[in-house]
Amino acid sequence: MSDGGLLAKAMKQQSGDTELVAEAVAAPSKSESRFNQNLKIGLGLTILSAVSMWIFSSPSIQSDFAFAIILPIGMGGAAWWFLWNGLGRKHTEVVTVVILLLLASPFAAMSLSSSSITITDSQLSDDATMISLTIRESGGLFGGASGDADVSISYDGDEVWSSSIAFSINREDGYGEYGILSLTIADFYAGNADEDANYVASVNYGDSSDSITLSADFLKRTVEEVTNVALPVMGSGGDCEVNQDNCVIGVGLKAWVGLPRLPTADDPTPPPAPLPHADFELTATLSKDGVSAIEYPTVTVNNGDVSWDSDSGTYGGGVGVYGDFGSEIILEGSVEDLSINMLYIPRDDWSENDLGCYEFTVSVTQSPPWGDRTAHVSTTYYELSEDGDGETSSESWTETDSC
Repeated sequence: MSDGGLLAKAMKQQSGDTELVAEAVAAPSKSESRFNQNLKIGLGLTILSAVSMWIFSSPSIQSDFAFAIILPIGMGGAAWWFLWNGLGRKHTEVVTVVILLLLASPFAAMSLSSSSITITDSQLSDDATMISLTIRESGGLFGGASGDADVSISYDGDEVWSSSIAFSINREDGYGEYGILSLTIADFYAGNADEDANYVASVNYGDSSDSITLSADFLKRTVEEVTNVALPVMGSGGDCEVNQDNCVIGVGLKAWVGLPRLPTADDPTPPPAPLPHADFELTATLSKDGVSAIEYPTVTVNNGDVSWDSDSGTYGGGVGVYGDFGSEIILEGSVEDLSINMLYIPRDDWSENDLGCYEFTVSVTQSPPWGDRTAHVSTTYYELSEDGDGETSSESWTETDSC
């Protein structure tokens, strides 16, 4: 009985120990549970950071929300910490490389399939009618931009023109491949460019865009000021009547066309600044008491080239240059005079040449888009008079305020 009792107790105790061992093996420890939880969180954050990196690395989002990229980077850092702890703080290099590759994957993919454009230069055509934008492409091993680009022009902060233009990177020079976008100035011109009102060209292609401020020198086309002068050419001896010591034998006509300039101590009445690429028409008349003495042929200026009907040399050579050396336009005559350094119109060729007050009027007009055909007019007044002592006399040509 006693042996049976002892044996039964031993078997019962052994059975209890077996159950305890089985329970100890089956139940996970707290540290293992914590590791599994860290792995789950780390994997979730890894997936979330990778997906958000694809979203926030888009050029269209980056252009407006550059700092948004911090969000996926922050989640990637948190994912690394949870994974590292979930793996028992082992395999540090593997976890780091995997996280970095996942975060960098959008940029690697875009470097192969996409690119960005940069406007590197703008040039004016020889006839000054177009501006060409040089556009270069960076990135995109399989790029080579080709398609339609959305182009817009703003003036003084307001959009004045936009269009979709066919575009491709199809040229190459010492700096690499590039493309050209040509813009017709007349399509978007809205007024003179200056330091306070610039023209900005913006180009959007795919997910990439760039802009450039166009040179103000290209886009100063509208006349704002006109001045003029009629210079006397004086004769003596055989040039004049018998009883005259000297006399007015002709006038040299000039005009200045362009933009106003500020006066200085050395030049209180400066001539206008030139507009070398402007197009305009100029008329000039010298008259006395409403009667025309000289009706000069209409002068046409186009991108610095000046032309008019010379009437077989009566009005000089019929061609000239404007803008290269200032805003001056010389209205040539048929006779050269060194004292005024130009060809003048002899008094004998005037329709009206008696003594009296003369008005010299110059008028400049421009057609749209350069101007609205409103005339810019400048008038100067001159008194042709004769003074003497009864035996001899002298003529003078004097500028006055009015007639």
